[in-house]
Amino acid sequence: MKQTPLILIASILLSSCATILNQPYTNVKVRTTEPSKIVFKQDTIKTTNNKVDLWAERKKETLSFVVMTDSITKTIEVKSKLSTAFWLGNSFSGVGVIGYAIDLTNPKRFTYPNNIYINSTDTISRYYGFSIDNKGELYLHLSLPHINSFCLRPEKEGYKVNTGFWGFKIGLDYYYLTNRFISLNVSGVSDIFVPFPASPNFGEKYELMNSMYISLSDNYRLGRFTAGYGLSYGRNTWYYSYEPPPPQTEHHVTKTHNTFGFIFPTYFQMGKYFNMGVVYRPTFYRPTLAPKIAYEHLISIDLAWKIRLRNNNG
Repeated sequence: MKQTPLILIASILLSSCATILNQPYTNVKVRTTEPSKIVFKQDTIKTTNNKVDLWAERKKETLSFVVMTDSITKTIEVKSKLSTAFWLGNSFSGVGVIGYAIDLTNPKRFTYPNNIYINSTDTISRYYGFSIDNKGELYLHLSLPHINSFCLRPEKEGYKVNTGFWGFKIGLDYYYLTNRFISLNVSGVSDIFVPFPASPNFGEKYELMNSMYISLSDNYRLGRFTAGYGLSYGRNTWYYSYEPPPPQTEHHVTKTHNTFGFIFPTYFQMGKYFNMGVVYRPTFYRPTLAPKIAYEHLISIDLAWKIRLRNNNG
């Protein structure tokens, strides 16, 4: 029983996550579009490969530094924000309210963006939370086309339309200009009608559709938005079945055909790696079917992670 007050005090102290976990200083990486000098506090620092690390004291006040080139000098001001340790740590601790109270008296609850991007030639004193000079960078693209809407025309069938879930995509994005990149992807999508992992109960009659395809697109970036256009080649499958075992008038059917068409991907960057987008893939030419020309499409809501494999400094 004598240990109970000590355990309670320890729990309260440990619940103040920002106070315990955060260091007094945080690292802010400043990236510029060309060689620059950064004046921070009393120091003047030259960028190396167009970047420099600043160790900023955690506090409520705005972080301020000067960016200098041969022709432009401007002051950048970055507002502080509450850290993840303050919000999430205290939210999931056992006595979070007490933790919040303790952290509210400590400047270590604040932080600044980990990465700040600056256009060195821009006369406006502003910064970006995303890269603005991607030329030469290579990204691994991993995504889940989680919601998929199909419109297919199998051989000797009418149009089949359905929306379901699940898919995968893997590919590479290469920036050949500051705001333009080529994207090569391999994808597989389905219309399974359960949005989470489970054993589906199909019932009696049911239809399933899926598609495997490869695509190559040219893409533009504007701020956090990207939009592109390109070509695609795919293999579409329509499957029909009946459970329990079918009577003589019913049967299992699987029909597959190859198709050529276009692709129009659009994404919005929501975090450092995470993007959400819509991918529209219309197809028109089916070389092995009659008629060879027929409109089909796939529309996917895509959850994507883009991980940089090589930066623009090699």
